[in-house]
Amino acid sequence: MLPTKQEVSGFYRKINAKIHSKAFFHAISGDSEAYIKCKHCENIINLREAKISGYDSEHSLRHIHCNKCGRIVKWSPGERNIPSLIQGVCGIILGGALAYLLYPHLNVYGLQAGFFTSVYGLFKALIS
Repeated sequence: MLPTKQEVSGFYRKINAKIHSKAFFHAISGDSEAYIKCKHCENIINLREAKISGYDSEHSLRHIHCNKCGRIVKWSPGERNIPSLIQGVCGIILGGALAYLLYPHLNVYGLQAGFFTSVYGLFKALIS
């Protein structure tokens, strides 16, 4: 015997409710880092849709404003710049190698070259 229209529509409503509740639960639990709460007005901001303000100076001056009160909610949003981090670590290693290799030949100047190269690498790794 075939189901009636009411049984079919009730079945589809149950399926849709299950799908929507799973999607809603997944959105809340899985993407908890995608939302941030303003400390001043308690407004919830979606970080994926938020407009990033400021300019890109080695990713240090970018920030997100609250939509409601206009205050800065988060500084330097986004992921770390992995290539810049790798360049910084390589700069630290290169600075140590320069100091070790150039010291016997250039004395103080070899140490300075190694020191400043490694400091540049350290700052590059910290800023990225």
